[in-house]
Amino acid sequence: MNRPSDPNRPRPTSRKLATVAAVVAFTIGLSGYFMGLLQTGASAGRIRELATLDQTPPNPSPQAPLAPRYRDLAARTLQPNHGWSSSLADLAPPPAPAEVHPLSGVELAALISRRDARRAFNGAPPSVPHPVDQNHAASCLACHGQPTRIGPITVPQLSHPPYTSCLQCHAPSGGPTSTWATLPPAMSMAVVDNTFVGLAATSTGSRAYTGAPPMLPHPTWMRQNCLSCHGEGGSSAIKTTHSSRQSCLQCHALDATLEYIPSSRSLLDVIGTLPPPPVAPVP
Repeated sequence: MNRPSDPNRPRPTSRKLATVAAVVAFTIGLSGYFMGLLQTGASAGRIRELATLDQTPPNPSPQAPLAPRYRDLAARTLQPNHGWSSSLADLAPPPAPAEVHPLSGVELAALISRRDARRAFNGAPPSVPHPVDQNHAASCLACHGQPTRIGPITVPQLSHPPYTSCLQCHAPSGGPTSTWATLPPAMSMAVVDNTFVGLAATSTGSRAYTGAPPMLPHPTWMRQNCLSCHGEGGSSAIKTTHSSRQSCLQCHALDATLEYIPSSRSLLDVIGTLPPPPVAPVP
C-alpha cells in the first residue's frame, strides 16, 4: 500500500547538498585562518631579523638626504626647527624708526633741478642720463632693480614693476647707444623743440586733521614702489621714517581727483560736443 507524499517535507537530496556545502565552507575558513597565522608569524620573524641587522646608513648625498627611522624620532632633534619657540615675548622687537635728516636749501634746490632736468615735463618718465646699449631689460635691472650705490652716486630704484622694454618710455638723453659721441653732431645732438608744459609739480599732501597721515599728492600709476623715492637713497626730498611697514596706502589715502580717469562725460565738458557715433546702414 503506497503512502501519500507530503509536499512540505524536504527532499533527502537537498539536505545532503546543504550539509556538504556547510562542511566545505567550514574547511575553507579554517584553512584560511591557519594560513594567515603562518604568514603573520613568518612576517614577524622577518621583521625581527631585519631589526637585528647592522643598518649603518651610508654616506648620504646632499641631493638625497637619508630619512630617519620612526624608532629614532623620539631621540632625534629637529634640525631645521631646533630651538623654535612660539612665544610672542621672545620675538625680536621691530626696528627703530630711521633718523631722517632734512635737506638744506642748497641740497633741496639741487635735487629739484636734477629731477626737472631729466624730465620733459612734470610726470613724464625720466630720461636716461648715461650711455646705454640695451639688448634686454636685465642690463637695466642690474642696477635699477634694487637699491644700488656706485661710489658717491645713488642709483634710483624702479618705482614700477619691471617691464621688458625700458627704452620704450625712458628715452636716452644722448642717443640710443653708447657710441653717440662718435656720430655727427646733427645726429648725436638732435633735439626737438617741445612747447608742452604739463601740470605743475605737486606739493605736500593735505591732512584730514592735525596729526593725520598726509594724503598722496600724486597719482600711484607707475609709482607702486613708494620706497624708490621716499625710502633710504630715494630720489625724493621727503623720506619716510617707517620704511619697515608693508602697506603705505593703509594710512596714506589716495586723492580721488588724481586717480580719476577722464570719461566721455568729462570729455564732453571739455570739447563741448562729441562726434556722432557711426551707424551701420540698414540692410
